[in-house]
Amino acid sequence: MVNLDAYKRSVCEIRRYAIENNIPEEEVNKVFEECFRVLEITELQKSSTSSRTLFKYSYVATLLSIICAIAFYNHPPTMHFLMRNSQNFIYPGMSFFRQLAVPILTRYPSLTEWYDEWCLLENPYFRVADMDCRPCSLVKSIPDLTGRNISSSWNVSLVFTRSESIKEVNLKVISIMYAKNKHIFDEDSSKVSSNNNSYRVINDVVTKRLDLQPTSSENARIIWRINRMKPGRIIRKFFPKPIGTPNWWGQSVEKFIFIDEPKSPAHSLPNPECSNVILQCGSGERLIQLVPSPECQQDCTSSTVLLTAGQSLWYNWWYWRPVSLPATNSTSIFISYLTSFC
Repeated sequence: MVNLDAYKRSVCEIRRYAIENNIPEEEVNKVFEECFRVLEITELQKSSTSSRTLFKYSYVATLLSIICAIAFYNHPPTMHFLMRNSQNFIYPGMSFFRQLAVPILTRYPSLTEWYDEWCLLENPYFRVADMDCRPCSLVKSIPDLTGRNISSSWNVSLVFTRSESIKEVNLKVISIMYAKNKHIFDEDSSKVSSNNNSYRVINDVVTKRLDLQPTSSENARIIWRINRMKPGRIIRKFFPKPIGTPNWWGQSVEKFIFIDEPKSPAHSLPNPECSNVILQCGSGERLIQLVPSPECQQDCTSSTVLLTAGQSLWYNWWYWRPVSLPATNSTSIFISYLTSFC
């Protein structure tokens, strides 16, 4: 208010001076207009100077980033470290932004449609050059580490199982879950992929239940991919976050549910968004073979484990590529849930 009062007094003094000296009001207004024009030009010059300065700093930062990226790429030890641990550093750092996004997505759920990767194709010929496979070369078996906690110094290539205190999840449970939330699943996660043309959407899975209407050869395989917030929250009620999951791991949005008949043929499990993967068994049993990644096949050996209801399998897909195999003499339908952490 002090500056405004001083401005008013100055304007009044100028007008009083003009009246006392018989200066026309038009001339006074021209003076004011010229003053405002000078102020506008000054502000534009300041804005232009700030823009040039910002552009200069941005240019220098981009140039330095490119130089650092080229230097790291041509320094194999640094490149290996970044490739192995980059996701583990990126996603936990973004947890704060995910928390900020929750109320926005709750208010505008249609925004989650922007988060999808169906337009991206995985390059089957991609290989990490000179990948350090020493961590997985030490793995000779798949131990049961129920009750053990993961520390920051944990060997990320270690593969192990744990017993989880979760209720059985079978096709009846999935059918009830779908019936209660039909509109959500039909809108956000309706599609499934299968080796049987009779199953194309999740509604087919619950109306033609394999436990009540098994296929003639009992070899159906169904993969249900969930990549939306609302259905993901519903699924987590039946497959909660395993006890012992490190606090610094951030859970990805992408999730999978696998439904295999007893004689479902061998098939590879997909590589999810994050490298730390947990496969939980809701019902049935299935052999899971951990095959070393193409980069580590010369140094690491395969291992196989029988995954049964209430068990979870933990692995890192940088080192291991799991293959699901039918269990001998199995007569039950295998239902599992795959999620990943960074």
